[in-house]
Amino acid sequence: MKNKTLIAVILLTIIAGALLISKPVLTVLKQQSDISVPNQQKPKDEMAVIREFMDNPNLELVYVRQDLPQPYYSVGKSTKVQGGVNLEAAKAWLRQINVYEDAKPLSDNSCSVYQYHVDPRNQVITQVVTRGLNANEIETLKQKGVSCINSNIMPVITKEEAEQIASGYLKRALPNFEELKDQFVYSFSQKESHTWMWEDKNYKLSEGLTGKPYSYPIVRLTVYGNGQILYWNTIPLFQK
Repeated sequence: MKNKTLIAVILLTIIAGALLISKPVLTVLKQQSDISVPNQQKPKDEMAVIREFMDNPNLELVYVRQDLPQPYYSVGKSTKVQGGVNLEAAKAWLRQINVYEDAKPLSDNSCSVYQYHVDPRNQVITQVVTRGLNANEIETLKQKGVSCINSNIMPVITKEEAEQIASGYLKRALPNFEELKDQFVYSFSQKESHTWMWEDKNYKLSEGLTGKPYSYPIVRLTVYGNGQILYWNTIPLFQK
């Protein structure tokens, strides 16, 4: 009887010790599970990316639609047809971009807004272009007491003035702009616009594929006399 009692006491002592040891272990495991995974970044907000590029934190934007990145990017198989060349898009190279626009005209008397394309895979702006307001939009503005003017006269801007504007946008858009800036080629248009363009001609598509209008990544920024821009960046679109 004494032996049975002794064995029972020993067993209870062992169980109690095991419980005391396991308690801090369980606590440590629980604490570890509460720690978030480091370097796990959330995707950037696309509107925030646009505001940063435009250097306007208060810019009012509206989402328009999802679309193809045209006319500045397309990859596929090219075949000659009567009157030209047909490009049959390669499925693996199809891209969708999100389209945004300014909620308000560019200025008090402007009949246009900026339109922005963003690659949702990496939250990179692939195009900025001005879009003229249609008749209904202009009429809506008139009803609100706002009149806009379409002018065919483009102010004159010097290369130095345009380059300062272009550099500001490119620095905000390209993390490695300082490394690439000497590779941008400058051109001037008789329509009083200045363009800087970078091309990655070392990039090669798979055999049988071609790109339109370019078969390789490009960055192109045009500054017009009124300070407005046209911007293309197909670097992210050529990434798989």
